[in-house]
Amino acid sequence: ASVPRARSPGQRGGSPPRGGGGSGKPPPVETPNVGKAQVVQGTPLNTGEKTWQAEILIPRQGPDSLNHSGNVRTICFRGPSRVCEEQAHEDAAELDKCSNDGPSEVRKVAMVLQRTKTKGRN
Repeated sequence: ASVPRARSPGQRGGSPPRGGGGSGKPPPVETPNVGKAQVVQGTPLNTGEKTWQAEILIPRQGPDSLNHSGNVRTICFRGPSRVCEEQAHEDAAELDKCSNDGPSEVRKVAMVLQRTKTKGRN
């Protein structure tokens, strides 16, 4: 017959005890810059030339608008990479104009901007 082994003093069985009381979810955090387009630095071209890109965070709509911890879910729409920073600021202004019309309208504008990406590279 086998003899049960004694546990060493440092070992515990089972899972560690859970924290007391709370739901375990962090409090909701306000997401900065939602609905406001900004110009960010993009990936440099192969020549090393800098690029800029307009991007905007738009809150999701419908039943998926909040995540499990109550934070607003957002979608990031980006304009094309531009070698001219001024052109990226113009793209940001276009995205800002339609930001209150919802994600589908912002997506349309972003797609139109992507089709004009060669504009300003001459």
